[in-house]
Amino acid sequence: MNLAGCRRNARENNRSLRKTLTNFLLRKVRLRIELPALTNRSLANKLRLDMQFDAILKPKKANRQKKPKKDDEEILDRFADEEVSRLREAMLGAAADDEQANRDKLPATNKLKLLPQVMEVLRKQSLSQSIMDNNLLEGVRRWLEPLPDRSLPALNIQRDFFPILKRMEFIDSAVLKESGLGRVVLFYTKCKRVTSDVQRIANELVSTWSRPIIKRSASYRDRVVPMAEEDGTERTNERLNAILARAKEGEKNRIRKNAVMIPQKEIGTYTVAPRTSASVMKGNPSVDTDTVRRKVNAERLRTLSRKMATRA
Repeated sequence: MNLAGCRRNARENNRSLRKTLTNFLLRKVRLRIELPALTNRSLANKLRLDMQFDAILKPKKANRQKKPKKDDEEILDRFADEEVSRLREAMLGAAADDEQANRDKLPATNKLKLLPQVMEVLRKQSLSQSIMDNNLLEGVRRWLEPLPDRSLPALNIQRDFFPILKRMEFIDSAVLKESGLGRVVLFYTKCKRVTSDVQRIANELVSTWSRPIIKRSASYRDRVVPMAEEDGTERTNERLNAILARAKEGEKNRIRKNAVMIPQKEIGTYTVAPRTSASVMKGNPSVDTDTVRRKVNAERLRTLSRKMATRA
């Protein structure tokens, strides 16, 4: 094919491409331009080219994300505040009705009926600001308080509220002071009728909420463990005497004195660590010799490993 034929084909391709682009742009932009009315063909081509560039560079309005208006945000905040405020009034009313039913020796079931709705609101993280502003935690405190006959609230309420309180990171000293929730949680740490799982979470909450007040760091490295300063021999002898005396008291009420008793598990809570005995072993010759021997053996093992690696 000669050069003239190549040029002819190129002109035909350009003409067909321009025609296709022109139809596409006219259909999209909905422009009514009568190109035959233009006497100057170069002007028509320039117009087509400008239209193509405008269509490519101009962003489509359909792809633009509409920014939320301030009015919409205010409406959503107002709706959330109204929802939380209504729920708070309902919680306080249910607590008052249950207290009255308890005084009348009737079943207190109003809080249990409202519990699913309360948990649905408490689980929404988007309502955290509304929960603080409308003091919804006051209703939580009223629900966790003991009834007039000193009985604890239903176990479902305890097991649903305490884990959700642990996930509320926005609770600070101001929120606790306004709602009075800290005193109730502290009561659950000391009450013996509380289940172990609820009491464990209550202890964690008290420890977390009290750190800013007593200016204690949350890092485990900064933790200071009190150590026993006095010798424990006298205390051990005293404890042994107390155990023997208690055993004698138990033997008096037993019918079969020679029978073997089933051991009972006793778990204590220790807040003071025992005194370490590492300083006593530090000057022991046998301990020093064993330490040197272990270091020599470790060095021999490393040397042998390097030799095996180089041979391989």
